[in-house]
Amino acid sequence: MYDEFAQVYDELMTGIDYPNWSDYIHRLFFNGKREFKSILEFGCGTGNITCNLAKKGFDITAVDLSEGMLSVADEKADRMGLKNIRFYLGDMSNFQINQTFDAVISCCDSVNYLPDLEALQSFFLCSYDCLESEGLLLFDVNTSSKYKEVIANNTFVYDLDDIFCVWENEPDFKNNEMHFNLTFFEKNQDGTYNRHEETQVQYFYTIEDIHRCLINVGFKNIKYYDFGTFLPGSNEGDRIQVVAEKK
Repeated sequence: MYDEFAQVYDELMTGIDYPNWSDYIHRLFFNGKREFKSILEFGCGTGNITCNLAKKGFDITAVDLSEGMLSVADEKADRMGLKNIRFYLGDMSNFQINQTFDAVISCCDSVNYLPDLEALQSFFLCSYDCLESEGLLLFDVNTSSKYKEVIANNTFVYDLDDIFCVWENEPDFKNNEMHFNLTFFEKNQDGTYNRHEETQVQYFYTIEDIHRCLINVGFKNIKYYDFGTFLPGSNEGDRIQVVAEKK
């Protein structure tokens, strides 16, 4: 899953300021009551935030469901000479490891790929089990307002040097789902193109959904921010940043 997409992901996402995003994660740690050194990251993708946090001195254990994404991330970390990252293939809703961490993070709306409230709560439980006492869980989600008003049923076209991509959004608001249909052409050295098609699905969650599941698992001191700030977040914003503490 996402293995072909992994090869073009970074070129399509050049507009994302990953260093600034990583700085924001770092600042959010000041919500905590402990020193933060070890981080478990779910949905690490091609390792952009992973590597930025590792450069800050954190020890990162990074997990993703896609072998292709992990391969790109591992090569990236190797080029940067980062020795404080371990990569694992795994599912964020049932991952197990014989270790606990100061923080668990999930970025870039990875949580929106969880298909229902049961999977969402399973992710919270998995994260809770992986945290030290007073450790923090940090993650962001796209809101239903963003899916309905910004993403909607738009089509985006990317015409880059070696990649041409058509990204079509297909909303299913009745079932709180957004389908992304991608067709991309990757240029070969001889001037020919390889065509790939991929469909991804994201799911909508409200603050109320998230809060109920976090409380059920046992998290406390739960905060919801308007992403990128420390101002209160709401379902009417585009993206919410969540911070929750293990008892």
